Formats: sequence, structure tokens, C-alpha cells
Amino acid sequence: MHRAIIFDATGTLFKVRGTISGNYSKVLNQHGIKLKQDIDNNFLKQFSKLSNEYPSYGFSMDESNDGKYKNLTVNGEKNAFLWWSQLIKNLLSTSSNLTNEQIEQIPLSTYKELYNKFGSVTGDNVIGQHNFWEIYPEVKPTLNKIKEDLGCYLGVISNFDERLTPILKQLDIENYFQNNVTTSIDCGYQKPHENIFQHCFDKLLTLDPSLKKEEVIYVGDNIKKDVIGSNDFGFTPCLINRNNLTYDDIFSNFKENSLLVPQKLKIIKSLFETLSYVKKN
Repeated sequence: MHRAIIFDATGTLFKVRGTISGNYSKVLNQHGIKLKQDIDNNFLKQFSKLSNEYPSYGFSMDESNDGKYKNLTVNGEKNAFLWWSQLIKNLLSTSSNLTNEQIEQIPLSTYKELYNKFGSVTGDNVIGQHNFWEIYPEVKPTLNKIKEDLGCYLGVISNFDERLTPILKQLDIENYFQNNVTTSIDCGYQKPHENIFQHCFDKLLTLDPSLKKEEVIYVGDNIKKDVIGSNDFGFTPCLINRNNLTYDDIFSNFKENSLLVPQKLKIIKSLFETLSYVKKN
């Protein structure tokens, strides 16, 4: 049995409210910028491409990092705004009719508005809701049960930027994680790299030095980043199957990516099912 549960963020705890296309259009249309009808797939493609070129939103600890997108706030805090601005430019160059010259003329304030609306709390949001993100229905009941009845240690590991904690707070679930939220921009490594898991585990050890890796279960929706990454580090991997894939389809995905299915792998359709894998501390 396990004494700690660590969660992935997007696709596990919360998801985009509506569609990426719809949300981006809401903001960009106000500035006279029209997107092609469906940009969701292209967004993921451009995100993946820039993430490979400049991991951890430009804050990768890799020696090859040239610092092009490193951006600090006036308080010296890491900030992914420059990286995301470039992502939006890449998206517009392939998902709009704008020329590169027109894209470069878009005011910085437009990018800032889009960036902030997906992260920071704004006046039209109320606690427990976010205009562009929403938690899955079983998340809060599951977290309540784990925290109040089982007393397990909780945490989050995500390839996210500095906006994750404000998002969790706005969705009213940040308090469950005991300040144990690990992001790729924070530690300089992306899943499936072992160091991002180590960063989180070190935080857990400050709470309980006796905790062992095999006593930690990690829940995520991505086979390579979450399942393989956590398993290689020593956690127990748990795949959240929110798309209701058949077991044949899931195992085919491993095979297509030349990945071995971990012996310890758990597969669930709802976070409620994690309750059967943990014991009371």
C-alpha cells in the first residue's frame, strides 16, 4: 500500500474549459485577430515543438540552453511569458492569415492579456471556478477523502509554468498539496526526466524522512511522461484512462512507442479508484 499520492495536473486534475480554439478566439477576436476554425491540434503540435527546442519554458538546466526565453519578474521570479509569446507567434503564423510582419506588430499587451487570462485570477473569476480551466467532477471529493480520512501526503508534478499554483488556488484545490507543487519551470527539468520526480520526492522527505519511493503512487494521463517517467524513478505508476480506451488500445500505445508496460502499472478511470491503493498514515 502507498502513503503518498502525486498527481499530474492537466488531463488528471483539471482540463481546458471548452476548447483551446474557443478560448484563444475569445481574447484574440477582441483585437481583430481571427484564427482558423480549429487550432487545437496545431496548438499541441507547436507546443511540443517549442518544448523540445526550449524545454522548461526556457529555464532548462541543460548546458545547451542559450537563455533566449529566460524571463524574470521584478521580484526575480521565473516567468514563462517570453516563451509563451513565441508560442502564440508560431501558432498565428500557421493558424491565421496574418503575415509574419503583421504578427510582429501585435502589441505586447495582447500577448500579456492572453497569458494572464489562462493563469492569474481576474475579476470575473470566482473561487472554485476559472474561465478557462475546470476540475474533473471527482477531484475534490477524492482529495477530501484522502486528506481527511487517510492522511496521505499529496503533491503535484507537472510540465507547467509558474501559473500552476494560482490556477490550483483559483480552482480551490491548492490547499490540499501542502506546498508540494513541482513544475518544470521551477526545477528546470521536464517529465519524464528523473530530476523533476526527485525534486518532488525531496519535498516529501522533508515531511517524512522515512518515506520510500515505492510508497509513492504517481497518477497521470500520459504514457511516456507520466507512466514511464514515474516508474523509472521508482514510484508506482498509475494511468488515468479518461478517454475510456480498451486495455488492448492502451497496451498498443505502449507497443507503438516501443515502451515496455511496467509490472507495477495501475490503470484507473476515475481518481476515486486511487483510494484502494493507499493506506492511512
